[in-house]
Amino acid sequence: MNRFNLLHFTNPQPLCVIVKKEKMRKTLLLVSFLSIWISLFGQPNSSSTEIPDCEGLTIKTINRLTEDFKNASLDSFDLVINEWVKQCGVSECTQRLIILKNIMENKPSLESIQTYYENSLQFSFTYRIESSRKINYGYIYSDSKAYFGYVPLRHPIDSIVMEKSRSLLEKNTLTPDERLICILFSGDIEGLEKEIKKREYNQTFTKQHLLSNYRNNSNRWLAFTLYSGIFRPISTNDVFSLSPMLGLTFSSPLKHKILVDLGIKLRFNTNDDSFNYYALGDTNYVNSDVSIFFGGIIGYKVYENEKLLLVPKFGIGLESVDTGISEKKNNSEEKTYHDVKTIHLSLGISAMTPVFRKSYLGFGVNYHYCPYQLDQNLLTTFDNNLISAELFWRF
Repeated sequence: MNRFNLLHFTNPQPLCVIVKKEKMRKTLLLVSFLSIWISLFGQPNSSSTEIPDCEGLTIKTINRLTEDFKNASLDSFDLVINEWVKQCGVSECTQRLIILKNIMENKPSLESIQTYYENSLQFSFTYRIESSRKINYGYIYSDSKAYFGYVPLRHPIDSIVMEKSRSLLEKNTLTPDERLICILFSGDIEGLEKEIKKREYNQTFTKQHLLSNYRNNSNRWLAFTLYSGIFRPISTNDVFSLSPMLGLTFSSPLKHKILVDLGIKLRFNTNDDSFNYYALGDTNYVNSDVSIFFGGIIGYKVYENEKLLLVPKFGIGLESVDTGISEKKNNSEEKTYHDVKTIHLSLGISAMTPVFRKSYLGFGVNYHYCPYQLDQNLLTTFDNNLISAELFWRF
């Protein structure tokens, strides 16, 4: 009876209604899943680290530190500066204040000074000083807030640092590096350039670092190299003998491993013998005053440190040995010269050491191969193998 009643009184729904309910159920499940996914991944996580407002934080912090320095109340300096650096990173102003505070409290300052120069913050400071002196300093700051570390130009902290630095320079207990940095922080840029040239600062980190930077920047540019040396054939029974040599080349930047020089070298043929050369339809007994090399020299830096560079070199070019024989062309003033012409190959090694601010002084030895007999008008046999030693100055 129960079974009958169940079968009889249950009102079965049409198939289309069942299908619609099933679709609705799936749709609700999909919407619920998307809602959960958006809530978990599609919205910012409130617990994630937000980007700090460095401009607002900097203004608040620098105003507080200005009062602290003015009142000589620096008990909370480390806590304040560490939080500032943690939120916004190291800037020229933060590092300047750290250095000043260390010097004022007679604490070790070299490490903080090294950090300042290694991050090239001195350039930011000098530009800050120059910009502050301009009429449109406000516009300059507004256009480059991040560059200035969000510390406005002509902010009172700059004047306070300059005043404190001048006071520190009156002390006799400053280290050479501290004295130089205080001259910089006092705003006397020209005074720093004069002071740092003194010999007493030669071993300071500041001078060594600035000279290294200056040299590295100079090594990115082209240079000239001036040569002076001696040149002679390997054979002692040759037409030529020991001769002085001068040269000038246009040199590629030293920052690259491969170095290229293009230029000219003159060999002045002293104490040489005369030789036979066929020209103008006759055999001429002539004496040469000068030999000219024009070409290129390619080198490769195999060793380099702060004091020494070793560079094997290979040279190729043209050599012309003066004979003094010439003739005018077609009754004009233009002349044709009949000189001994050949190719000039060389192989050698040079050593260079830095001198002054950006120059290099070097010494090189070379073997030269010059097949003079390629010129069929040369009737006297020359030694094709020669050697040279040279001093050179790259500037």
